[in-house]
Amino acid sequence: MIQRYINGVRVLAVLLMAALPAVAMAQARTTDERFAIFVSQRNGGAAELYMIDLDSRQVSQLTNTGRGHISPTIAADGRNLAYAARTGSSFELFRAEIGIAWRTRRPTIVSLNRLTVNPMDETSPSLTADANWLSFSSGNGIELMTSSGAGRRILVPVDGAYLDFNPVIAPDGSRIAFVSNRGGNFDIWTCDRLTGELRQVTSNAAVLGGLSWSADSSKIAFTTAATASELKGIAIVDSIGGSFRVLTDRNDSSPAISARGDRMIFTSMRDGDAELYLMDLTSGRVERLTRNMGVDDSAVFVGEPPMPERSRK
Repeated sequence: MIQRYINGVRVLAVLLMAALPAVAMAQARTTDERFAIFVSQRNGGAAELYMIDLDSRQVSQLTNTGRGHISPTIAADGRNLAYAARTGSSFELFRAEIGIAWRTRRPTIVSLNRLTVNPMDETSPSLTADANWLSFSSGNGIELMTSSGAGRRILVPVDGAYLDFNPVIAPDGSRIAFVSNRGGNFDIWTCDRLTGELRQVTSNAAVLGGLSWSADSSKIAFTTAATASELKGIAIVDSIGGSFRVLTDRNDSSPAISARGDRMIFTSMRDGDAELYLMDLTSGRVERLTRNMGVDDSAVFVGEPPMPERSRK
């Protein structure tokens, strides 16, 4: 049984790699992806953003406002970051860049820009690979705007008959995936960014959220309840064909696929506390990344910040 599971993961990894176009593959090979940003309550207070070095396991704190930060998303350049943070009584959207002091390698957030000012919550921000577009969820429904906050418009308006949540824009900007029960069950749907056309992707996938696109916009990883163990697990679906495969079923959630398509970072309660884990999609091997009593969640891969010009001389 275990061997069949591992073999299935290996086959999936081959399919993921085969699906990448030549340009995306070339970009993926140059992506270092040594870091990840995640949300944690490890200091006993509000959720803050942290960065982890996946080689050394060193963790650095990025925010420390005490207001609560959730849903980090980062563009393919490894610099442009967006997230939601509580401001007053509601969550608002912010955009920033990841700066780094090259000698100390201590990451920091710079060029912070507040994108929304509203009494209602705006959450689940998601950036395209080029950092030009940002999708998000609000009291109006699923919305889209430029990453500078301009051109805001509603793509999927709120409908009292359905529940739509967790919008995630594809890296190429073509579609926004989201979870909806408009087909009767909670499944993944997509909305075409230009035409607004809605299409159901999965069927009876018992989708719980945690949507994350692959770098080439062909696959979507998600959290599912459709597992043999009846615990939460992680699955990956073909965004066109709709066929999905369950990868894990040990109380796992919040997956993110690396740009190369060979690794996946996710949250798991398998050892009793919400920690971050890293899966090698080729071998199926899983290793634990964090060990602390606070919740660690919502991790996203980050390419290594570019080296300043002066340090190259």
